[in-house]
Amino acid sequence: MIKDDEVLEMLNEECKIIQKKIGYKYGIDTVLLSKFFILNNSKRNNLKIIDIGTGNGILPVLLYTHKNASEIVGVDIQAENIERANRILKMNNMQSKIKFICEDIKKYSKTNYYDIVLSNPPYMEVDGKKINENEHKKISRHEVCLNLKDFIKMSKKLLKPIGKLCFIHRTHRLLEIIKELEENKFCVVKIIFIYSANNKSSMMYIEALKGKKGKLEVENYFMIEGEDYKNRGEENSE
Repeated sequence: MIKDDEVLEMLNEECKIIQKKIGYKYGIDTVLLSKFFILNNSKRNNLKIIDIGTGNGILPVLLYTHKNASEIVGVDIQAENIERANRILKMNNMQSKIKFICEDIKKYSKTNYYDIVLSNPPYMEVDGKKINENEHKKISRHEVCLNLKDFIKMSKKLLKPIGKLCFIHRTHRLLEIIKELEENKFCVVKIIFIYSANNKSSMMYIEALKGKKGKLEVENYFMIEGEDYKNRGEENSE
């Protein structure tokens, strides 16, 4: 089941995952995305969720035990990612609620269907600067197959008339992100700035509503020496 260029690892105490030895690997951003989503979305039931750019399927695996999710679909353009994700699914016996699809999300046909769009999308712009020569890393990290504009546009198309987009992105692109969300009629209702040991925020978690207005809440989340702790002044909200 494990190929020569892969490694078997423990995701947590219960789940095993497979990753490439040389290639894009999941990071703390994927773990935090699952944590923040679960913390802030515990009141709605029977959620249909789609993960855009699922990679090896780590996020759906982390969300498998989330009792409010009835259906989780992970979509990725790279066939090797989906093949690996399906092996992880079978290895952990999670086929009952999770499905993986290899497809360019811009061509995905199921629209106005999902309650939640989740994503840890490519962060890095293609701006003429040198990008990673490793094809697996390049597609996962850089906007070569899916840029910010198309990501938000497709999220609107996938969501039900009233739905929610939840994602993690780079803090320095906040103004650009808000502009694209507003142009697509999303209402930003939550921003969590993620801080590392240098007391600077390089990542942020964003929730935006389609088809509904809401009040913006801003929170902070600090990580120290690999362990993260919360500094939050308000209760989690839907």
